[in-house]
Amino acid sequence: MGDPPTTPSGERPIAAFDLDHTILHMLAANHVPDEAKELSEDVVTFEVNDVEYAISVRVGTTALFEALRKKGVDIAVVTCNLMGDEILTALGERCDVFEDVPVHVIESREKGAKCLKTLGLKRSKVVIFDDSLNAWVPEDQEFVFEALRYDVQALAGFLNEDTDEGDAKVDTELGYLTSIRESLLSFFDVAKIDFDDDAASDAGSEAQAPRRSASFSLEQSPAQRDLKRALSAEDPGGAKKAKIQSLSDNNVTLNKPVAVGQDSS
Repeated sequence: MGDPPTTPSGERPIAAFDLDHTILHMLAANHVPDEAKELSEDVVTFEVNDVEYAISVRVGTTALFEALRKKGVDIAVVTCNLMGDEILTALGERCDVFEDVPVHVIESREKGAKCLKTLGLKRSKVVIFDDSLNAWVPEDQEFVFEALRYDVQALAGFLNEDTDEGDAKVDTELGYLTSIRESLLSFFDVAKIDFDDDAASDAGSEAQAPRRSASFSLEQSPAQRDLKRALSAEDPGGAKKAKIQSLSDNNVTLNKPVAVGQDSS
């Protein structure tokens, strides 16, 4: 694919992605439901210590990464999955859009273990895409766009229920990343000068572009408002914000180490 714009890396915007339950769901291969291929854009396998794992890639992930790269947005992965490097290697062998993505593996299992400054990812414009707000330090939480949890086992259960409610949750999931992609990309657009603004009424003067926040917690950013509108359950024109619960009752969280033969979340 084509090279992104040659802006110094410290000046380019960045999107930081979590892995598990955000853009993929990794399981021991023998725990992956038969319906996984219907509920993901691909299922990628790899081995570590003679154990086979399978990655269900969330529908729309590849297209989102491609669009961000074309826009000149840096991409990084910040994950508590101890096999984060192996996962990105497997994904990179499947599609080159995942190649050379820096992976930051967080070994701490404490809340707030992820930190942009500590990882050297602090930029003037940044978006964090993660299903767990509390995985990040408080000062970074304003940049977190909290993803709907992606759980291929729960989705398979909904599919097998064959109910209107279950079908609606599956439909919401399959269109989720597509429904937010354009709004997410527009957040990284350069603010344009409005020459019709009153500030440009004086001859020879230019209007000042409105200040746009790099934070999802503030209201000034038009892109942020579009994102919130797209995901608001109260907006009939947006995606339904269905909360997909895990089939297990053991309160598995993001900050758990990977165990052989178990869900990687």
